[in-house]
Amino acid sequence: MSLIEESLHFIEKKQTVSQSQIRTILQLALDEDCTVPFIARYRKEKTGNLDETIIREILSSHEEYCEINKRKLFISETIEKAGKLDPETKKLIEEAETLRRLEDIYAPYKAKRKTKAQKAIERGLEPLADLILSTSLSLEELEEQKGAEFVGVGEDPVPSFKEAIEGARDILIYRFSHDLEVKEELRSLFWSKGSLVSKKQNDAEKIKDSSKFRDFFDYREAIKSLHEPKAGHRYLAMRRGAVLKILKAEIWVEPDLALSLMRSKFLASKEDLAHIDFLTECVEKAYLLYIHPSLDLEIKTELKRSADETSIEVFGKNLKDLLLAPYLGAKTVMGVDPGIRTGCKIVVVDKTGKLLDDTVIYPHPPKNDKIGSGRIVQDLINKYGIEFVAIGNGTYGRETLALFQETIESVIAGTVSAVLISESGASVYSASPLAKEEFPDRDLTVRGAVSIARRFQDPLAELVKIDPKSIGVGQYQHDVSQVKLKKSLGAAVEDCVNYVGVDLNTASAQSLAYVSGIGKSLAETLVKFRESEGGFVDRRQLLKAPRFSEKIFEQAAGFLRIYKGMNPLDSTFIHPERYELLESWGKSKNIEMDELVRNSSNVEKLENDDSVCSQIGEATLKDIIQSLKAPTQDPRKEFEPIPFQKDLKKLEDVQVGNWYTGSVVNITQFGAFVDIGIKESGLIHVSQMSDKFVKNPMECMQVGQTVKVRAIKIDLERKRLALSCKSEPDIKKNDRPKLKKSSPKKSSPKKNKEEIPIDDSNPFAALKKLKL
Repeated sequence: MSLIEESLHFIEKKQTVSQSQIRTILQLALDEDCTVPFIARYRKEKTGNLDETIIREILSSHEEYCEINKRKLFISETIEKAGKLDPETKKLIEEAETLRRLEDIYAPYKAKRKTKAQKAIERGLEPLADLILSTSLSLEELEEQKGAEFVGVGEDPVPSFKEAIEGARDILIYRFSHDLEVKEELRSLFWSKGSLVSKKQNDAEKIKDSSKFRDFFDYREAIKSLHEPKAGHRYLAMRRGAVLKILKAEIWVEPDLALSLMRSKFLASKEDLAHIDFLTECVEKAYLLYIHPSLDLEIKTELKRSADETSIEVFGKNLKDLLLAPYLGAKTVMGVDPGIRTGCKIVVVDKTGKLLDDTVIYPHPPKNDKIGSGRIVQDLINKYGIEFVAIGNGTYGRETLALFQETIESVIAGTVSAVLISESGASVYSASPLAKEEFPDRDLTVRGAVSIARRFQDPLAELVKIDPKSIGVGQYQHDVSQVKLKKSLGAAVEDCVNYVGVDLNTASAQSLAYVSGIGKSLAETLVKFRESEGGFVDRRQLLKAPRFSEKIFEQAAGFLRIYKGMNPLDSTFIHPERYELLESWGKSKNIEMDELVRNSSNVEKLENDDSVCSQIGEATLKDIIQSLKAPTQDPRKEFEPIPFQKDLKKLEDVQVGNWYTGSVVNITQFGAFVDIGIKESGLIHVSQMSDKFVKNPMECMQVGQTVKVRAIKIDLERKRLALSCKSEPDIKKNDRPKLKKSSPKKSSPKKNKEEIPIDDSNPFAALKKLKL
């Protein structure tokens, strides 16, 4: 049986699609070496029209299956080499369906420093441990009757019965702590009844920014609640506080619940034994020293994995929304990188992004040359016929925008639009080898201003040049798995580039690298080949480029467009594999391909031809018709400026109860951050997003979306603004606080609705109170 067939049952449990769809995806990706974008767009009939997200999930599940199989093989071989692989253990390994279960099975066999229990077994004390479990004799009676059998015998003799008892104790503790059935039951108990308790560490106040974590200075929440996607950010916050030694976060379960479970398993019907206290002590130590720390680490690892997964998903979604944001298009733009002492860097780029001019103005302190700066800007506007000005939203960005709105004649008259543009990542690009190669004689700030202007023209084309992590739309991006984050964001960029497609004759090597089947090295080769050939006039020319094989052509050609080329179909998303059918159809109807592309009545004839539909399928025909009908092949919306309120400059200008127009700049699991035209972004909590219940903020909002919001609370001291989209008033009087510090109030621990009651005021101390 092939690996694909073996993995079907495993993947089917994790997905909502059919087994035949899973098999098709795996065969296309693994056997036929097809990319995700190609499968999603050009193999819809085979896959049942599955999108990129589901396809990637199926492939990810297959990778997980392979990883589990690989681990099974390693564990089996390792235990077998040690001569301990009995049929029962082999069966347990074969039946394990998760890595966690495999690690539980493997734990007693791991190669490590010898434990006290192993040393005791080597000294021949395991029979004594078995005897203690089965005998009704007291330890004193056991010493009298059996002591001689375990003292002073063997290669490493035990000198006294007391030491023999200690060895037996170590064996029993080890045995109790590695029982698979008990550990699984305790794991279920932890997940159902446990909570995560967070407390402030003693010297927390001495650490910089410790106040950021004050919400978690005395906090606990049910584990199962923290494991939900919407709560991931809280766990990551507590984890970060613990890493910074500001917080102490531990998993808590009522000890009596756990110990009673263990006693019922190991000490059932032994309550009347004379040495029951000894056995109880073994159980308690097994729990305290081994099981609790192990499950604590395991659950924290799972909470971290779950939180990572959610954060990375949010980051990827936000990144997609940003990359696919409305674009200005081919227009001449002025880019401004604001500055104070060093001045504002001004650049002008033409409709293709080529740098035409650059200069510096000093409208802000210490020079305050507003008149001279305004004159320079207006002269550039007149000289190049500029209609749009893109201003970076960093330091003094809003002040610079206000200056343009108040002093530049064309902006005041409304013939030129000045807008703020996110400059996240612009500094990363400006210092990159790519920027240095393009502008070797310009400094970093000029390169940054060029990037700001270009990302206004086409966000996708410019942002692909920047590391996605530097774009600034993530949630705890530095705390999550960097390997998984990089993979996810790379997939997000790839999806966006292939969703939009690229102009083969103008696309940068960075954009081409994300096109299905191409990659970084081949993209650079394509650009050099394009320069040597003077451009592409036909998609088939790609096959003449070095290393551009038929397979790569199949995967990439449909996403690479050629405008004003030899074949009008080359300017569409229609794949070359369909050209022959369309040309044959056109010939039978006396319709040339350029007439098919330009004439809507011809497209309608094709759309209603059942014979074509039967040959290529309904989904493929629908895509072909959509490509022929589209006035432009770019699916993105064109840019429309956001009408920020002009008299709104700072947080103090915001009035509780007033409505404002804003733009969503970031989305998290707990809400969305909105720019309303001031320095601080306001938060719309998920509970304030709609009059209806909203479970996931990403279901009703996206980055770049224009929204109407109402201010409901302002915290001037912490520079926080709470917003709402709800239609009904939800404002309390005197929500604008006074700027004065108040003495901290003693408060009881914050409680989650599913918390577990803890009798002890210090839950960490309770475990230590076990009498050992």
